[in-house]
Amino acid sequence: MANATDCADQTRQRKSRNSPESTQALGQPGTVSHASSTPPWTNGAIQPIQHDKTLKSGKGDSPEGVEAVVTAVAHATIPAWVNVGFMLVLIFGGCCANVFTLEAIVSDMPHAGALITFTQFVVTSLLTLPNVLSFSAGPGSLFLKERAVPLKKWIIFTAFFMTVNLMNNSAFLFKISVPLHIIIRSGGPVTSMIIGYLYNSKRYTQVQILAVFMLSVGVITAALADARAKGKSLDIGLSATDNEASPVRTLLGFAVLGLAMVLAAFQGVYADRVYQKYGRNNWREGLFYSHALSLLALIPTYQKFLPQIKSVLSSPAPFSNLTSSQLQPVFGTLVSIPLLRSFLSHVPLKLLYLLLNALTQYLCIRGVYLLSAKSSSLTVTVVLNIRKLVSLILSVYLFGNHLSTGVMAGAAVVFLAGGIYAWEGARLRKIQQMKAKKSE
Repeated sequence: MANATDCADQTRQRKSRNSPESTQALGQPGTVSHASSTPPWTNGAIQPIQHDKTLKSGKGDSPEGVEAVVTAVAHATIPAWVNVGFMLVLIFGGCCANVFTLEAIVSDMPHAGALITFTQFVVTSLLTLPNVLSFSAGPGSLFLKERAVPLKKWIIFTAFFMTVNLMNNSAFLFKISVPLHIIIRSGGPVTSMIIGYLYNSKRYTQVQILAVFMLSVGVITAALADARAKGKSLDIGLSATDNEASPVRTLLGFAVLGLAMVLAAFQGVYADRVYQKYGRNNWREGLFYSHALSLLALIPTYQKFLPQIKSVLSSPAPFSNLTSSQLQPVFGTLVSIPLLRSFLSHVPLKLLYLLLNALTQYLCIRGVYLLSAKSSSLTVTVVLNIRKLVSLILSVYLFGNHLSTGVMAGAAVVFLAGGIYAWEGARLRKIQQMKAKKSE
């Protein structure tokens, strides 16, 4: 009898251990613990997919399960795509608009490069100041937040940044037209690849090299065809008889742009190292300090800006005389709005161009800094080269220019090169992920 009783007790104990209540109390896999009334995923984490008896019985495709999967995928992918879309809007929207305002200014004021740079730095510094402003930091820190990156690093980066900007804008002093400006700077990806290989131990596949070469050829082809279609001068001055477009003057302009490309490539390498060491989320800090520190170097030269500022403020305001302006279609639409008519009729034309150029430059550079914090310097130059072609194509629709065969051919080559570069980048990332999984 004792043995029978012991067996019965053991049977009851096994049943109690296998009961749902006991299983929940122990928190074993495959069940949900009710110890806390608040699920762990209510704080923003992705709800875990539970592999319980429902899945085993073939009922795992219930609406609740499908909804959980969709929610998980959305949480993982939507923020990334929104971030990418935001970068593309800033770069392609801001930079393309900036090219149009730049051409409108330098066509009448070829010596305004320094003033353009100064205005851009002032506007960008003011718009990015809230990101680093902290009244609790006190006057000893100039009410600026504690920096994530040492100030010395930003000073070196600013030296690259300011020098490149001044050299690019000063190239117009040597009678370098905007189309030639675009063509010469299209060598940026090639320069970035060479500098990255020599000084940053970067290694590139043959597909990446081919894509970068095609990209440069495509932009040059499109820029040449666009300039011919618009009747713009592509004379590099080698056969000129006047002093303004002498061969020496033109070659000096090419040398300035070439040196600016090399310095820009070194700037990209330096930025890569800074972001790798201190984190890639500090791009807002870099955007402010690179422009604010540049102003400290430009302010002592304010006397050079005075004649240019007087010329800007003395420019005519009425928009009825803008028949030759490249931005006439845009301003013609704005003037048709009654609320803006009175304001725009009193604003000097060149001042409006200058402010629009500074604002679009802020949007452009914000997108570039965000992209540089998320990708390599070569990827940044590739995206910017594609943006240059988009600027040419948009001019067809905004200003009624003819889309020549050369522009279409160049566009096809550029977009094909961009697709090849993106495909190769995705392939390399997939290989790296597979290697990382194997090492784990």
